[in-house]
Amino acid sequence: MSEHLSLSAQARTPNQPKGHQLRKTGRVPGVYYTASREVKYVSFDQIELARLLRKETTVLDLKLDGSTLPCVIREVQRHPVFGSLVHVDLFGVDLSKSIRVHVPVRAVGVPYGVKLQNGVLDVVVYEVEVECLPDAMPSHIDLDVTELKVGDAIRLEDIKIDGVTVHGELHAVIVHVSGKKAEVGDAVPGDTPTEVEVIREKKPVEDK
Repeated sequence: MSEHLSLSAQARTPNQPKGHQLRKTGRVPGVYYTASREVKYVSFDQIELARLLRKETTVLDLKLDGSTLPCVIREVQRHPVFGSLVHVDLFGVDLSKSIRVHVPVRAVGVPYGVKLQNGVLDVVVYEVEVECLPDAMPSHIDLDVTELKVGDAIRLEDIKIDGVTVHGELHAVIVHVSGKKAEVGDAVPGDTPTEVEVIREKKPVEDK
């Protein structure tokens, strides 16, 4: 089993104190859902939580009431103006059972078609859904695009990771290199960019 980062939490009563009052004390409210989906209201030290979120982590060990609980971070809410931490949701996992999660995709390198053919690298999909055991979950997926020429693409079916199953339309394009760069002001008939909504950290809702 891989080594997990740890995060300490304290139990709290929902809405006592209110979220904004709790944050004034240097703590961030959160909710921990156990593997059986029991709800536990918790809070975290703001500095410790911020440091952990700057690291690449998949499964972490939650230290709560003398127990060590493996879990994954599912949602981080930040202040829409200041970017400060507002609320965090964590889901407990059973390390012996597969889970399905969305993992970010990163294009690595400069494509041949961009360097030598005046093409453009288009990233169509920014995250993919995978299924695996918690300890096999990648923090991200790197796609080497250096050999791509104009017209080439990497599709979902091209992603191969031991112990990880990728879900979705296997022929779907993840990244591709399109033709010659258009001059500023040029319109390309029928070339409408795909809109992709990627939600990594949501804006705050009500205090919990």
